[in-house]
Amino acid sequence: MRRRQPDHETFASPLPHQRRATLLERARVRLSAQQALALLVLLALVIGSCAGLVVISFRQLSEGPAIFYLPQLEDFESLSPGWRFGLPVCGALALGLLFHWIAPSGRPTGVVHVLDRLHNHQGRMPMKNAVLQFFGGALALLSGQSIGREGPSVHLGAASGSWVAQRLRLPDNSARTLLACGVAAAIAASFNTPLAGVIFAMEVVMLEYTVAGFLPVMIAAVTGSVATRLAFGHQAAFSVPASQLESLAELPILFVSALIIGALASLFIVSQRRLVPLQQRYSPLPRFLIAGIATGTLALWVPEILGAGYDTLELAMLGQLSIMALSAIVLAKLAATALATGLGIPGGVIGPSLILGACVGGAAGHLANLWLGAATASPGLYAMVGMAAMMAALLNAPLAALLAILELTYNPNVLFPGMMSIVVACLVSRQLFGSDGIYQECLKALGKSGTPSWRAQMLSRVGVASVMERAVATTPRLLERTQAERLIEQQPAWLLIGGDEAPQALRTADLANFLQRPQIDKEKEGEDGKKKEEEKIDLLRLPGERLQLAPLSWRATLLEAQEQLEQQGAGALYIGRDYDQGSTGVLDSDVAGIILPLHIEHYYRQ
Repeated sequence: MRRRQPDHETFASPLPHQRRATLLERARVRLSAQQALALLVLLALVIGSCAGLVVISFRQLSEGPAIFYLPQLEDFESLSPGWRFGLPVCGALALGLLFHWIAPSGRPTGVVHVLDRLHNHQGRMPMKNAVLQFFGGALALLSGQSIGREGPSVHLGAASGSWVAQRLRLPDNSARTLLACGVAAAIAASFNTPLAGVIFAMEVVMLEYTVAGFLPVMIAAVTGSVATRLAFGHQAAFSVPASQLESLAELPILFVSALIIGALASLFIVSQRRLVPLQQRYSPLPRFLIAGIATGTLALWVPEILGAGYDTLELAMLGQLSIMALSAIVLAKLAATALATGLGIPGGVIGPSLILGACVGGAAGHLANLWLGAATASPGLYAMVGMAAMMAALLNAPLAALLAILELTYNPNVLFPGMMSIVVACLVSRQLFGSDGIYQECLKALGKSGTPSWRAQMLSRVGVASVMERAVATTPRLLERTQAERLIEQQPAWLLIGGDEAPQALRTADLANFLQRPQIDKEKEGEDGKKKEEEKIDLLRLPGERLQLAPLSWRATLLEAQEQLEQQGAGALYIGRDYDQGSTGVLDSDVAGIILPLHIEHYYRQ
């Protein structure tokens, strides 16, 4: 249906820049310009609480039912061989049926999905994926799949931040920050590590460090940690005795250990490059069954690989596992986790990376005790250092890994050897094997963009509502002279011309210049002696600069504006309601302003 053209009264109404904005509208504009830091902090408190509650609920669901078949939490080792094989296979079968029932668009889960939605979809996360992550991740952990709970927690925390931003219809640039707040709160709530949650959100997810981003993320992490402490207590995740290096002669052993860890991290990443594309080619049921059967088979000999494995991690840090046991766990855990995550089981890789690093480091500690005698650190310190090195090399997040180990163990003595091992492991992974980190490599394997350029990062921080030209007025193509004069009196900078044609923008100055020209034969008499009606002004024919217009949502960032200008080949964008990709291109009466390429270029050069 054709829209009704504005009548004379339309031109008497105030322009968008002259209307009095509501409190919520003013807040949205300030958020768009990154000026509402106090409001962002307040929203971060809300998101931290929401993410903390969601993660607590997820932990209860993924751990509570295990009391019916496990003597104690995560004690899969006490199960009979039949249970150790059958549990992951049956769990994989159930997961396959669940995912088969879900539409393909609702299946992606985990940190890779979060990064994809952040960098390629303005941080808008579908809730159906989050619901699947909640129940699918819990089922995977309960059935003993070789995964970590951090991947589901990050997804659920990010979805909490995205949900709040969408409910309040906030600009996309602030929605990105709120998504990072949810990630930080989820990591803090999952491990009781608020500082590591902040750095993980900034180093892995946002890929930037700004004051406007740090403060909301910090308060969200604190809130998430408070929630988990109220639910599970104040104690550290792992209780290990303090230990430190006894001699500089131990550094060569740590160096060799870091080399091995960097190579193992690269091997894991390479396996994901090969396995992740299979998620787009084959249905979930056969993929999950392969992962479940492999996990069950390996668990017959190495039951420590089942589940999140934090009990095994603590034993490695206490030095209570032999070199043979640690070596077997490394090989089996690497294979089982690579298959599970690569074939799409909804789980994380942070927990498995900590176990792999702890086992390699623990084995190095035992060898150091044998070679150097009693005057060496305990295998537990080597295990802690190995945890930091493996997490850093696998995620390409050295600072987040170092702080995570510090908060998990409350042992500052891990910092000195940990920094050296992290540097060595990351150099091996990045320089020798050319790995960018598991999340970025998985995005590449899926054919998606994962690392935006610095220019794209900069343009994503600011919304169009803060830089657009607000002095605009919508008008039909044909105007009477009195209508045109009344329109000019409102002093808009641009006239947005609607009608049957594609919308265009005309400078008001060009219309004013046209009206100042001498009028020739303004009125003519007809044969009956009556005056003819005054000829109307055609705004699409009078001399002047006109720009083709395309629609854009007021929530969009400058990066989205630039992409829309390039895709549509338009000279400018008109900003109003939440225009979608299927917009008809018909001007609304409540257009808020326009964006020109000049606006983007001006911000870029500031």
